[in-house]
Parts: sequence; structure tokens; C-alpha cells
Amino acid sequence: MSVGMVTAIVILSFFLLIMLGLPVAFCLITSSVIYILVFWTPTALYCTATTIFNQSTKDIFLAIPLFVFLATVLEKSGIAENLFDMFYKWIGRIRGGLSVGAVLMCTIMDAISGLGASGIVTVGPIALPEMLKRRYSKRLSTGCIAAGSALGPLIPPSVVMIIIAGFTGLSVGRLFAAGLFPGFLCAAVFALYILIICKLKPQMGPAIPKDIEISWRDRIKSLRAVVLPLLLILMVMGTIYTGVCTPTEGAAMGAFGALICAGVNRKLTLKNIYSAGKSSLAITCMVMWLLIGGSMFATLINAIGIQGAIADFLGSIHNHFGSSAMLIVIMFIVFVMGMFIDGAAITVLTMPVFFPIIVEAGIEPIWFATLFTMNIIIGYLTPPFGMNLFYTKGIAPPEVSMSDIYLSILPFVGAAILVLIAVFAIPEIATWFPDKIMGAH
Repeated sequence: MSVGMVTAIVILSFFLLIMLGLPVAFCLITSSVIYILVFWTPTALYCTATTIFNQSTKDIFLAIPLFVFLATVLEKSGIAENLFDMFYKWIGRIRGGLSVGAVLMCTIMDAISGLGASGIVTVGPIALPEMLKRRYSKRLSTGCIAAGSALGPLIPPSVVMIIIAGFTGLSVGRLFAAGLFPGFLCAAVFALYILIICKLKPQMGPAIPKDIEISWRDRIKSLRAVVLPLLLILMVMGTIYTGVCTPTEGAAMGAFGALICAGVNRKLTLKNIYSAGKSSLAITCMVMWLLIGGSMFATLINAIGIQGAIADFLGSIHNHFGSSAMLIVIMFIVFVMGMFIDGAAITVLTMPVFFPIIVEAGIEPIWFATLFTMNIIIGYLTPPFGMNLFYTKGIAPPEVSMSDIYLSILPFVGAAILVLIAVFAIPEIATWFPDKIMGAH
């Protein structure tokens, strides 16, 4: 049987398991076990034990449960309420100001938590009812929250980038630094779109009426809301960038800092700690099962020659059309997968295959990892199965339909694609900052 036929059978059976409703992690594990038995003997299953042990005991992955715990504590900490009050007072009188504030709030939460949906569960329940009460467009109100929250995997600390580092050996600190400017650029373009569309169509985001008094004293007093988030960001990212802490140690400091923030806001109750711990355990287990399944699947496809076949296919594109064309094909594959599969699953499934090919072609790996992550965040937003779309539906009132959410996200997906094109055309957007603070490599 040819490698092409084997590749088709393995991939089709994998997607068949997904369509049957099996979780992606167990689709990967099931496919790996079945085809190990098909192509080899039962004794070959011993390799699964060593693969699982080697993958799940990597030091870098210790940061994942800590960052997840940090994010779940933040959901209970009261920081989002204080931030919304601040943005309400400072930019609420601007058309679309509350939506811009929602994007900025999500960006701040992204810069603390590193998850792709934390902004929805922290910012959404606060900002969405307020925007709808102020007669903001349903589509603008939901779209800005879903899009702003999706930046979590790009803006450090990013759990997806930690997974990339685990599979590639790249520096986590350098990956974090590379995602910073593209992430903030995405947030800025989202905010600019909101301001422009509300200028052209004022009914989409009416300003707060002038009869609602907001004094300068109240505005200045509200600035206290940014103190705790900024301190937490500096505690985590500042110590990692300066080399004082490893990413795992920085994550531990962040988790401790999140507990302090909750305590300052009088939210550090046993009920909240239990809820945060339970949520973080569930999310961490999901991620670790994905890592295990992805490692087993990567071992399988490498052993039966699929990785080599894909490398030959992409290599032919590289030889005939150049490295840029090959990179565009890879990005397109990731983009399409993002419409159907979670970003972490895409990472563990494709990064072991694509990364060696990228290195062989001489493409800057940090730049590639940034472009890859940007495709992941677009995947969080693209119908039909973008995760953030369903999370947004979960916190939206009944009058907001799924079709409203699908339509709401399209301009933001377009904006994110524009930023992706900019980073593709100007690699320095991603590579300048890590080279500046950590030195060229």
C-alpha cells in the first residue's frame, strides 16, 4: 500500500471519529492505537507508554496548570467589573466606546491569563448586558467580545505558545515576546473598526447620554482599576522577559498574584477557590490529554512515513514556487482546520509535522510560530465551529441568535486576516521585540 493511500486512510478515519462526536484527544489516541496494531505487532504498543511519559513530564508543561489556575481565579476576582467601570467613565461618551472598552478589557485579561475564551467568561457577563441596555447593535456587542477574547493565544502568556515550545524546543520567552506586538495590533485594528463603523452608523453604538453625569473626580478615581492587572502582568511577564524567572516560575507567581487580587477585591472565598480549582483541573486535564494524543499521533505518522510524504509535497511547492508559497499553503491548512477543531488540538496535531519542514526550508521559526498562532486565533472565530462563537452564545441573552453571532464576527475575522497579512509581509512585527530584549539568535 502506498504512503499516499495510508495517509488518506489515517486522516479520513481520524475525521470520522471526530464526526462521531469523540473528543479530539481520544480520536488521536484511538487512531494511534488502531494503526499501531494494523501496521505492527501488539508489542509495538510499548512505545505509547514511553511517548506518554516523555511528553507529560516535560518541565515546560508545568506552566500550563498554573496559567490555567491564574485564569480561573481571575474569573472570580472582580477585576473585570472594576475595569468596565473605568472604561465606561472614560470612553463611554464616544460612539462605540463601550465596545472599544470591551475589546481593551479582553486584551488586558488575555495578557494575564493566556487562554482563548477567558475574556468571554469574565468580560462578557458584565459588558454585554450593559451594551444591549444602551441600545448597541447585537452584532457589534457580541462580535467585539468574541474577537477581543480570541487574542489570548497570541498575547503572552499563551498556553498555545507553551505547547508549541514543548513540541519544537523554541524559547517560551521569545515566543511570548513575538506575539506581543501582533496581538496588540489586532486589538488596535478591532478598536479602529468599531470607531469607524459607529461613526458611519451611529445607531450601532450610541454614546452615553450627556444627562448622565460623570465627573473628572470619578474618572480619576476609577483608574485604580488598572493597578492590579498591571502589577499582575509585570509580575508574570516582567520576570520572564528579564530572565529572573522561568516561564513555569512566572506562572506560579502569577497564580499567587491572582489570589492576592481576589483577596484585595474581597472575592477570595472558599467557594470561589473551589470553583477555580475545579475548572482549572478540568481544563488542564483536557490539555494534557491533547498533548498525549498528539504525541502518539505524531509518532505514528512519522513511523509509517506520512510525515515524509507531507514533507515531500510541501518540499515540491517550496522548490517550484518558493518558501512563501509553501508557508501560505501551511497557513491555509491551519486556517481550514481552525473552522472545525480547537486550537490546542491543531497545534499538537500539526506542529510536529510542519516544524521540521519549516526549519529545513530555512524559514525563521519564531516568525512561523507567530503566524501559526495568529491562524489559531482566527480559528477561534471562524464558523461553523469556532469555539468563541459558542462560548459567546452561552453568555448572551435569548434574543441574540447564533446567526447574529456568526454575522457579528465576520468583520473582526477580516481585520485579523489583515493583521496576519501584515505580519507575513513584515516579519519584523513579530521578530523585532524578541531580538531587542533577548538578543538575535
